[in-house]
Amino acid sequence: MEIKLSELKTGKVLYTKIYASNFETESDIEEVERIFSGADYQVKIHENWFDGIHINLTEIETVGGFDFLYDTTAGNIGFCYCLDGNINCYYKNGGNDISSIASKQQHVNDEELNNVVLSVSEKARYVYIQLTKSYFDKIADAEFKLENLSVKKNIPPEIDLLLQAITNSPHTGRLKRIFIESKIFELIIFYISQKTKKETFSLKKVDIDRILLAKKIVEGNLQNPNSLMELSRMTGINDFKLKKGFKEVTGYTVFGYLYKIRMEKAYQYLTVDKKPVNEVSFLVGYKNPQHFIAAFKKLYHILPGSLNRN
Repeated sequence: MEIKLSELKTGKVLYTKIYASNFETESDIEEVERIFSGADYQVKIHENWFDGIHINLTEIETVGGFDFLYDTTAGNIGFCYCLDGNINCYYKNGGNDISSIASKQQHVNDEELNNVVLSVSEKARYVYIQLTKSYFDKIADAEFKLENLSVKKNIPPEIDLLLQAITNSPHTGRLKRIFIESKIFELIIFYISQKTKKETFSLKKVDIDRILLAKKIVEGNLQNPNSLMELSRMTGINDFKLKKGFKEVTGYTVFGYLYKIRMEKAYQYLTVDKKPVNEVSFLVGYKNPQHFIAAFKKLYHILPGSLNRN
């Protein structure tokens, strides 16, 4: 299995590496860091790999944008996460774009990425996790097939925290391998658990529309949330049907969903906007910052203040 990175315009090879077919290693885990520079760019690549798994953290800085050519001889399962900047990937010989992702967005593929143009506008930082198909098949059953993974465009906070753990592991050797592999399992389990549920037939379409309206109202009013009775009156559906139907449609109770949206919005304010904790607490509807801190830590197992400092 070979991976190669080149300049698109000149064909100059920046990096090439031949791996075992399943990323097998003689040691517990392999770790390599490389830096390449040109007149208009600098590329820093940090790799970790062991049987079945390859993780690549890449940082690219360019002057006005630059196009690279990426080639691989294997069609692995690939999870790409853009942490900063913008990435556009398309086949050199034509065809549809593979993906175009901005900061805090993700893409999953199982294609052979040969002759792929990696176009970076100014700068980008991304994590690319590859699982060989033989490795994926070992942990897969009917529920774990790639097409059944629920992968939306934006990176969920839970996945962002997993990526931070994977790319900043404090361990070495076999312990690091075990730690990373456990996080890979968590990553796949998260996607499976978020799989869209099949639509049930216990609710009429008009009821589902009203419940979706209630969902929209909850999302738009984090600071002064409505009671269940108020939502019932605003959407024209009785409170019992709203309570039961909301859980059926979204997978959450009304106030469980409010908590989820508050925490996701808080995560965005902290990591993207770098707002202070007290301000974030107010913006998502907590009058007491200590209550917000406790709620955030309960969900994400990390203090909110540590996010906007990193």
